[in-house]
Amino acid sequence: MAISSIDSVETVALEAPLTEPFGYAQEWVDTRTALLVRVESSDGTVGWGECWGPTAGTRGTVEEILRPVVVGEDPTDVERLYDRMYDVCRAAYQSVVPLPAISGVEIALWDLSGKLLGQPVSSLLGGRHRNETRTYATGHYFKPVEDLEEQYRRIVEEATRNASLGALKLKVGLQLLGYGPDEDLELVRRVRDAVGEDVDLMVDANYAYDRPTARSVGEHLAEYDVRWFEEPVRPEDLEGYADLRRTLSVPIAGGECHTPAEFDRLLDADALDVAQPDLCNVGGLTPARRLADRVRPYRTVAVVPHVWGTPIAIGASLQYIATLVDDAPLEFDRSPNPLREELTADRFVEGDGSVPIPADPGLGVELDPDAVEAYRVD
Repeated sequence: MAISSIDSVETVALEAPLTEPFGYAQEWVDTRTALLVRVESSDGTVGWGECWGPTAGTRGTVEEILRPVVVGEDPTDVERLYDRMYDVCRAAYQSVVPLPAISGVEIALWDLSGKLLGQPVSSLLGGRHRNETRTYATGHYFKPVEDLEEQYRRIVEEATRNASLGALKLKVGLQLLGYGPDEDLELVRRVRDAVGEDVDLMVDANYAYDRPTARSVGEHLAEYDVRWFEEPVRPEDLEGYADLRRTLSVPIAGGECHTPAEFDRLLDADALDVAQPDLCNVGGLTPARRLADRVRPYRTVAVVPHVWGTPIAIGASLQYIATLVDDAPLEFDRSPNPLREELTADRFVEGDGSVPIPADPGLGVELDPDAVEAYRVD
């Protein structure tokens, strides 16, 4: 018998303009946005989730397609509700399943369930293997400057500041500014020289390259002791991932743009060294846990979630990391984002780069209602 039922599902769109835009291989970012999902049970308990990407389309899917599926249901029956939401969305859209919308509702249901049952989400997902993790700094995006030397200087300075965490991820794909792979590799060289050999360095291309270029870049990345080469080719090129993993010595990572079915195909093709599900994009914690369960017996693929959102995304990712048998660092976004910095008082990362995993019920994240309202848009 349900301890309560789901009473309401609400979307909350947030927007925070930036004082200076930043870029990666595919576009410039001048505003940080988020679509949160608020689910309330009949006893007044509230759970929060987060959807990846723009509000357009996703908000309507949550409110018009998914809300009728979950209202009135047992909020602790999350896995069944995830499967039901997936089936309903597939029937509605047929050619695509809107996983970001499902993610927001699904994460909110886990948060709500944990609060109702008095347990952290990680305990509900099968148990905690750790109470803290390490982190790596992501960011080092391109700056809105024309001079290449100034571009290098600013990125290297940022990487040097973040090197205290012991690990960082660098963006390549300077094609956005009219340059090419030679300039990308020069950036990697300068950052490696600046941070030293003891700092773990990952490189993220955000699918800037075709296969031959990615292979050439990957061969050179091995010279800089790069821990992984992320999204080297476009997400649809699953064969390209497999080819690069076979031919390169640098580990291949990817997954923030991939669906559960695409992860299955990537794993079947031995195409990944590091699987990076984004909980706000892959459908939530349920499919991410199923992915981890699949690779667990073999230990040939590391699971490290991709994280680029508000404290809700961070909190969900920490709960997920707690359940993984093998260590996984938290991706800690250091690019400008008032929504990350101001929606909660929790700063997450300690001075030594360690990250305590909340043991409070639910995700362990408490949002500041005044901050939410300050950034809320219709």
